Amino acid sequence: MRILMIQPNYHSGGAEIAGNWPPSWVPYVGGALKTAGFTEVHFIDAMSNHIEDGELAEQIRAYQPDVVLATAITPMIYKSQSTLRLVKEVCPNAKAIMGGVHPTYMYREVLHEAPWIDYIIRGEGEEITVNLLRSIANGTDEQDKREILGIAFLEAGRVVATPAHPPIKDLNTLTPDWSLLDWDKYIYTPLNTRVAVPNYARGCPFRCRFCSQWKFWRKYRSRSPKQFVDEIERLVKDYNVGFFILADEEPTINKSRFVALCNELIDRNLKVHWGINTRVTDVLRDEKELPLYRKAGLVHVSLGTEAAAQLNLNVFRKETTIADNKRAVQLLRQNGILAEVQFIMGLPNECPETIEETYRMARDWQADMANWNMYTPWPFSELFQDVADKVEIRDYSHYNFVTPIIKPDNMTREDLLKAVLHNYARFYGWKFWEYWFEKDPFKRRYLLGCLWAFVKTTLNKRFYNLKRVKQKGLQTEIEFGFDESRILTAEQMAQLKHDRPADIDFVGTISACGAPSDAAECESHPSLPQPLHEIIQVAIVESDQQTRINLRMDLRSQDGIEVASEATNAETGLVLLESIDVDVAVIDATLPDMNIAKFIRMARKVQANSYVTASRILVLATPEQQSRLSEAIAAGADAVCLKDAPLQQLADAVRTTYRTGSYRDPAIVDPPVPV
Repeated sequence: MRILMIQPNYHSGGAEIAGNWPPSWVPYVGGALKTAGFTEVHFIDAMSNHIEDGELAEQIRAYQPDVVLATAITPMIYKSQSTLRLVKEVCPNAKAIMGGVHPTYMYREVLHEAPWIDYIIRGEGEEITVNLLRSIANGTDEQDKREILGIAFLEAGRVVATPAHPPIKDLNTLTPDWSLLDWDKYIYTPLNTRVAVPNYARGCPFRCRFCSQWKFWRKYRSRSPKQFVDEIERLVKDYNVGFFILADEEPTINKSRFVALCNELIDRNLKVHWGINTRVTDVLRDEKELPLYRKAGLVHVSLGTEAAAQLNLNVFRKETTIADNKRAVQLLRQNGILAEVQFIMGLPNECPETIEETYRMARDWQADMANWNMYTPWPFSELFQDVADKVEIRDYSHYNFVTPIIKPDNMTREDLLKAVLHNYARFYGWKFWEYWFEKDPFKRRYLLGCLWAFVKTTLNKRFYNLKRVKQKGLQTEIEFGFDESRILTAEQMAQLKHDRPADIDFVGTISACGAPSDAAECESHPSLPQPLHEIIQVAIVESDQQTRINLRMDLRSQDGIEVASEATNAETGLVLLESIDVDVAVIDATLPDMNIAKFIRMARKVQANSYVTASRILVLATPEQQSRLSEAIAAGADAVCLKDAPLQQLADAVRTTYRTGSYRDPAIVDPPVPV
């Protein structure tokens, strides 16, 4: 069976500024197919090669595929639909299949708009694609399709979605085939070297309201550091890759595994540089490890600082402060790592003053690079539900981070875009001079390479899609080019908000790519024996910032204890405990969003239904909060300790809880246990 994979020819003026990026779905899904015995797999990158439809049709006709796979993020959806329509015109009998985040959630809309698509793959693609193509190869897909998990299709004009396929349990089973790519096409402009985008971890345990990645992947999982670095070594030695970006939402959340990854890279001395996206809180947590990260080749960190006003950080459900952001930038720069900050612009409350504030922040923080990204209201995100009646533009081809989709209450879209472009011009005008005085020779070369990428794409008007900015005399006009048929009236917006075409909810269940979690709450948790190891991994759930920092620093100063991750509230704490292996969870007795008893019961529930090892729970309370401990003990807390206990006692409480499964602070008067 001849399988053709196509990256649609879509361009936005966003990430392409730094060069051509290899589409990671191709080696991972293609590798899964080859491992399953499908030997005839071919890839056409219409995007990197700017292949127009006429030429693409000829290449499809020449290959004569039996199956064609295409992907679609939201701004690519129309091009992906038209690409698969072209497939049907050239090879009517070929099966047209689409995957990706947009059709995962919006499959109803996609299938009604593009009925020529035979199947949509919803969620993580490797195993679902193999199962579907085996059925197609056997000629039984019409009979089998309702039994194949994780797909959607039209049947007699009606949309059918099968139950979700479970996430891949062990990411070490991934078998990417990087030979499918034409490596000469993928050059990272700042370093003029080949670039790869490998996958170390999948998922994100945080629930930022503008994002839906945490719903798409469902569970946070990571590969073993050794197995992942095996893949990096192949990329370096077999394909001459000199730079890679981790295609992960949150690669540093499990600190011990990330440190192990860095040590593995150092031991192999591959001389490869790399970059990541991560959270400000992880940079602050890892202050002492940043020299190790740099030694391992980490040279570029993009931080989700997100907003100028602390109000906006709260709207996004970010867990950082403005002061945190500045400190994280300083720490990265002090350790020779390029610090890039990201601002989200264009929410309804945006105004000239808030835009100016982001510029002042970027300068005050002394960020090496800054990006001003237009808020892109993914139609399947939680925040979209709040602003849906303000989103009249439903032309998804412009949902690309460089186009103002929402009109702010006090600005026009045109003025918003002009102000953001003004920020870029001012910021990089300063950087043009500052980069030359960087003392670190490698970082200076890297920064000047980034500046060259910025200048190059500004001159050819690919940067921020500058071709839409027209100079007419002394006036600057902007032609956004929205599809008029996809601009809604107020009545249409209200109806769509009511209909909610995206197949997702925001309370812990998914019908699009995950099964509902309907198990009854656990009232108790058996203390199961666990294998002991040298370093005790601790998670801290504490809302007060200074207390959390003190706990982190104190515990990390003790031999054999490592703080793996932190959360500022119960909701995020639960996601952490569901997503990563933690030996002992140190929980404040007074969380801001949930009482301690409910938190413990829910923690037991999510861990029982997850792949992680159940953690011990140690509750900290002040003397006046002792009454809460009876509820905590009844709910299944393993240990209790006074928050103001001496450091050595707190460390002993963690060690004893880990080793024996229980601890009781002798200073705590036994509270009555509720009947």
